Amino acid sequence: MNQIHKFNQLASHYDSPNNIKMAALATEAIRPFLNDMCLEKVVDLGCGTGLVGLELLEDVDSMLFVDGSEKMLEQVELKLAEKSAHNASVRLMDFEKGIQLPEKVDTIIMSLVLHHIPNYQALLAALLEQLNEDGQLLLIEMGKQGHGHGFDMNQLAEEVQGAGFANVEADIFFEDQNSSRFLLRATK
Repeated sequence: MNQIHKFNQLASHYDSPNNIKMAALATEAIRPFLNDMCLEKVVDLGCGTGLVGLELLEDVDSMLFVDGSEKMLEQVELKLAEKSAHNASVRLMDFEKGIQLPEKVDTIIMSLVLHHIPNYQALLAALLEQLNEDGQLLLIEMGKQGHGHGFDMNQLAEEVQGAGFANVEADIFFEDQNSSRFLLRATK
């Protein structure tokens, strides 16, 4: 089963209490990095049902929600309609096959996306080209776990720097005996 098909099936029941809780923690980790220079044009890449990006709508001038799953984007559209949000739009894009945003952006947010992409190094290099000068990449990822998902935070930081990003920093914002989450921030 390919990834997009899997996420289309998960879309209607993706917003579990745990996923909502983790998205809220991610949002709080991201919010301090949305300053005046980085909030005009923001993309939530691999947005899923929009749990992270929707909570940041009031902090940004405009938000583009991008996902490869049509059903996930339908959930985002329903939530945007409920909020009567006028500073957001959605775009269907299989960014595993390449990424071309409609215009360069100030901030790219990716929450729990990178570990699903086999050739994520190529995606990192492509993301750099989608950012305005001094733009930023905000990656939320899982720490390396016994089940194979996730990343070694320091190794990923080195790979992001190797892709051409500068000012790479990463910090764990959630950790328990079973899992951890970290925010990696890098600039163009």
